[in-house]
Amino acid sequence: MKLAGARENYEYFSGKLSEINRQLCFAGIAVVWIFATKSSEGGYALPEQLVFPLKYFVASLVVDLFQYAYASAAWGYFHRKKEKSGIGEDTEFGAPMYINWPTIAFFWLKVTLAFIGYLGLGKNVLA
Repeated sequence: MKLAGARENYEYFSGKLSEINRQLCFAGIAVVWIFATKSSEGGYALPEQLVFPLKYFVASLVVDLFQYAYASAAWGYFHRKKEKSGIGEDTEFGAPMYINWPTIAFFWLKVTLAFIGYLGLGKNVLA
């Protein structure tokens, strides 16, 4: 296997995990919403024990947004900087390793938050 093949696998599976994580967060929010009841004031009330997992599902989605916002900004800035330096479209160059560190941190944080949300949901719904 070549390095390019390993990178393609990483990009495919991390992209797939992001999609699945997002869908699971929305599904978790939907499950929490199923248990919502009408309150006496006319709004909706959630069982207190489901607020915990709901916060984690929402936090995971927010971190997902941060991940893509940061990556877009970082790579856009990097591209523009290289473009302004006069590098041609077909010129080979390296990128600093650290440019992806925040993206990777956001990636694993969002997955962890969703996992914690499902632990809380399972503890309170299945118990």
